[in-house]
Amino acid sequence: MTQAQHTTTTPIVALPEGKECQSYKNTPLHDTGTVGFVLLVFFFLALFFRGGYKYITDIANHLFSIRKRQNAFEIHTASETFLMLAMIANTCIMSGLMFYLGVDYWYPEIGLSQNVFKWVSILSVFYGLFFLVQLLLYRTIGFTFAHNRDDIRLWLDGFKSSQAILGLVLSPIVFISLLYPASTLFMLILAIISYFCARIIFIIKGFRIFFNNFGSYIYFILYLCTLEIVPIFLICAGAINLCENI
Repeated sequence: MTQAQHTTTTPIVALPEGKECQSYKNTPLHDTGTVGFVLLVFFFLALFFRGGYKYITDIANHLFSIRKRQNAFEIHTASETFLMLAMIANTCIMSGLMFYLGVDYWYPEIGLSQNVFKWVSILSVFYGLFFLVQLLLYRTIGFTFAHNRDDIRLWLDGFKSSQAILGLVLSPIVFISLLYPASTLFMLILAIISYFCARIIFIIKGFRIFFNNFGSYIYFILYLCTLEIVPIFLICAGAINLCENI
């Protein structure tokens, strides 16, 4: 037998081909601070939630009712006030998350994912300031054009209620966007539609409160341009500029 026949053939093991490492993109769902922030608001919502069905009914009445006299049997408790504050805070956080997802989707070069909690916090505070500015402007306009304090109360209650319910509507939209990133574009469009629906309901209530004669049309058009149309573009442009320059 030849030497070649006695030589033991060493098996050759094929090494699997590796892929180049790719950086992991952080999202609000994987950020501890952001998730904790959201859970904290939900905790306060649950803590102050008393007589849930009745209070949700009251919010719906604030959205549509223009009854100037309050029911003598209506009792407004501190828990209801704190619950409204928690719902507004929830709206600010959900809006901040939607701003984050929108900017990150359309302007990925900004790199918001490098510090998710920072940007979600900034954008949430930004929307909260936007809410406070609008509330102040509505109060000022109410004192200027309203015939009595009941009209101002009805108008402001409608605004706060529309914003509170907007946060509840945005919550599942945000969670679906985080759990299924492929649906982000559709959810962003759905969030924009939800925002416009909340504003339209509030605008209709304001029209029912303040419209008295044909001349009111002029004031109503000026109001729409000043407080409902222009601010939408300002807040979107402001959020983008904020993310680019900070």
